[in-house]
Amino acid sequence: MYGKNPHSTYQAVQITTTDRGRLLLMMYEGAIKFLKQSLSGLEEKDIAKFCRFLSKAQAIIAELMNTLDFEKGGTIAQDLDRLYDFMLFYLSEANLYRDGKRIERVIKLIDTIYSAYREIIEGNKHLTADSAPVDEAQKVGEALRKVQISL
Repeated sequence: MYGKNPHSTYQAVQITTTDRGRLLLMMYEGAIKFLKQSLSGLEEKDIAKFCRFLSKAQAIIAELMNTLDFEKGGTIAQDLDRLYDFMLFYLSEANLYRDGKRIERVIKLIDTIYSAYREIIEGNKHLTADSAPVDEAQKVGEALRKVQISL
């Protein structure tokens, strides 16, 4: 049952037992972490590190894009799709031109969306039967407007 790497086993158990909201936050956290590591590789002139972590971040963003539910998500899912597409394009350019500023820009975009979702998910944990539900669509919509304004 126990693998050679207990850390990997722990991570696998954590992922399979985590609720969807927390899993979404973990994906955003992972993308940000990998982009920062990629940026670090670029600054250190370690191109292999730069490319490895940039690729991992792009894979997470692509997975976020592939899991969008356009039927339930409506306009927000469409906006996120366009935003993820922009991020992937921008990161491809960052790779092509070895441009850290593009990576920093994507980190800011992801962080804005991450913050909105974190507020929603953590806010919903504190709800009681008598409290009003958080308007999730409104908060995500506001975050997307902020992102679009910054583009």
